[in-house]
Amino acid sequence: MKDYSLFSEEDFVNDEFFRSWVLTPNERTIAFWTSWLADHPEKKEHVEEAKRILKHLRFSQHSLSNDDISALWNNIKLFEHTESKVPTKKRGKRLLLKIAASIIVFISFGITYYFIQSSVYLTTYNTAFGETKMIQLPDSSTVILNSNSALRFSDEWESKGSREVWLDGEAFFSVVHLKNNKPFKVLTGEGVAVEVLGTSFNVYHRVKETKVVLNSGKIKLQLSEQNASQNIEMKPGDFIEYKNKSFSKKKVNPKTYSAWTENKLILDHTSLREMVSMLRMNYGVEVTVNDERLLNQTVSGSMPITNVESLIQQIAQSFQIKVERKPTGYVMYE
Repeated sequence: MKDYSLFSEEDFVNDEFFRSWVLTPNERTIAFWTSWLADHPEKKEHVEEAKRILKHLRFSQHSLSNDDISALWNNIKLFEHTESKVPTKKRGKRLLLKIAASIIVFISFGITYYFIQSSVYLTTYNTAFGETKMIQLPDSSTVILNSNSALRFSDEWESKGSREVWLDGEAFFSVVHLKNNKPFKVLTGEGVAVEVLGTSFNVYHRVKETKVVLNSGKIKLQLSEQNASQNIEMKPGDFIEYKNKSFSKKKVNPKTYSAWTENKLILDHTSLREMVSMLRMNYGVEVTVNDERLLNQTVSGSMPITNVESLIQQIAQSFQIKVERKPTGYVMYE
């Protein structure tokens, strides 16, 4: 096993196991890195910086090889050295532009254009596991960013033809309607775009799954940037899930999906499988269920969110099962 305690930011970015945790987390990577960070809090700053760099590259469908990333990192480091006397804020902006320029060496024109476009998304908000954050955008629209999520938008946001933000994770949006009718768009890495003039809605995007729930107003959902004909107009109470290049639509109670903004969960025939996934994605907690049949059980009700330990106990109580804490996570059983 590698001694990650000796790793620099560059080492983390170049490490395949670290990248898999940041970009395509699974049970093994989440369990390891959650435990490792708990034992090495002094490395948190290096880890967060490496995650920030990787997530700026996340929205591309192109995967860089280890050699590509090493060369890219060397270019970035060289640029940082030559720019060491530039003011911090300007240096950060120019660094991201350098990242986009370096990627040109490795990828095709189409993807290169994508990164050049996205390189202006310089204002970034991130939340850690178990953390939520209230964000006020320049137009006074508000965003509540859920745990383990990221939101980014251009420093030149107000001067553009539309108000575009990129989301990775989950967020609840309350959008202000402007007099000039400038549209508001939420974009995700799967080519899903939510366009609205003024409304409130919840967007969830993790790995290769996107869910949109409309609370009020009216939005247009574009499911594929390559096929503009796949546009769906949503009305309050509509729920759309997009996964594996197909979508499903149903009517729901929107409050069920935005209750997290009030520090509570509302369960509506929610399965234990969904709860286990939520604990992994939002809190970085690994839960093992020793009987596959238990994962299909569902419950309805509500519970407050105070801390992860209390939440796990409430979930176990709701499903009438036992839970035991282990060094690598939790085990649930009958």
